[in-house]
Amino acid sequence: MRAGHSLPGGPFGVRAAASRRKRAARNSVDVSNLLMLHGVHAPVILVLFLVAQAVLALAGDSNPIGASLIAFVPLAIAAVWVMQPAADPFPAAWCAGILALCTVTVTAQSVQPLSLGAPLYVTWHLGAVTTVLFMLILRGRVVVGWAGFLGMAVGTLVWASASGLGIVAGLDLTVRHAATLVVGTAVYFGLLSTARRITTINRRGVVDAAAAATALASDEERIAQLTRLDEMARPVMERVASGLPMSESERRDCLLIEASLRDVVRGRALASPPVLAAARKARERGVEVTLLDDSGMNGDPSAVAALIENELHGLQVGALTARLQPPGRPELASIMIAPLDGAARILIVGRDGRVR
Repeated sequence: MRAGHSLPGGPFGVRAAASRRKRAARNSVDVSNLLMLHGVHAPVILVLFLVAQAVLALAGDSNPIGASLIAFVPLAIAAVWVMQPAADPFPAAWCAGILALCTVTVTAQSVQPLSLGAPLYVTWHLGAVTTVLFMLILRGRVVVGWAGFLGMAVGTLVWASASGLGIVAGLDLTVRHAATLVVGTAVYFGLLSTARRITTINRRGVVDAAAAATALASDEERIAQLTRLDEMARPVMERVASGLPMSESERRDCLLIEASLRDVVRGRALASPPVLAAARKARERGVEVTLLDDSGMNGDPSAVAALIENELHGLQVGALTARLQPPGRPELASIMIAPLDGAARILIVGRDGRVR
């Protein structure tokens, strides 16, 4: 086998790590999960929100229809965007895009005149943008939500002052919406604590289930080992117990069975039936075989076992020593092949499954 070649099913370490990350993600609960922001009801609520804002933006005659559309369309995109599936906290790049869209909406409305006694729906964009910022807070972006509100408040104060209504009127327009974000912030941190407790409980349950599965697997392995021991040793033990003289071939068979039992005890994970069969045939040819498992059941030895089996089939006379390395070593296993009529070789199997 060439150096750098990957064993069949070799990169088990990468797959195992990916599997652990996926399991951790499945067991994690965030505020979005608790609120079911990606549930079947979410699109309905989103559509109702957009319809309401469209009516407020376009139904009146205080602003030109074109200006109202310029303000409404970015707001609609931001509202749809903030509801997209993503883990909390919401991606920073997405937050920047949503804030930019909200800025366009506020700017488009702020260039329109604001007169004293104008209908309340003229400032529809303040409530709409606040709702989007409210959702950002619930998605784990509290600072971003409040920063967006601060920018909207500054723009509104400038708008009110430029329209001749004064800063007090601008404050009156914005303060009422600040309460919405205060509530959103309180709800977020309250639900965040709950989500963390649920995540802890879920992960503890997974750990307990894994421990139970490990114990069950250990019991099953012990039973399998006893069954294998019975199958391998019982016939020869009964033959010895009979007290009858043993032939030379029977004595050799006893030695081979003893070696196989030693493989099972010392080789553990390496002592698969195909490897045991290949080791027995190799010993019959005069090959010295040693299998050692120091891995503590850490890692998948199946590809290493297949490599050992392949090397044993090709070794006519000599010695082969295979060892699964202890946890923490950079390599998974080492295999030394020392043919009687050639130079010795050492194969190192990395934890990524590559052989060098």
